[in-house]
Amino acid sequence: MQLSDNLFAAGIAAGASSDARGRDWSQRPWFRAVKDSGLGHVTPVYRSSATDDYCLTVSVPLFDASGALVRVLGADVRLSALL
Repeated sequence: MQLSDNLFAAGIAAGASSDARGRDWSQRPWFRAVKDSGLGHVTPVYRSSATDDYCLTVSVPLFDASGALVRVLGADVRLSALL
């Protein structure tokens, strides 16, 4: 479940579907890849439902002190920010 509101870079307008707190992302490929491998993951480029911009998602595992996976941290990167 998403624990926080979406955060947007300065100057980026949030789209109609930007309110995602409490949303279950566990079936998304970026989440599953990290959960299944325990490694970071970068998605192919796609169009964001939150901003309608082209982006990619970077996701990484967060482990507790015993090494158990407790969270998956995901962040979208706008393709235009990389060009």
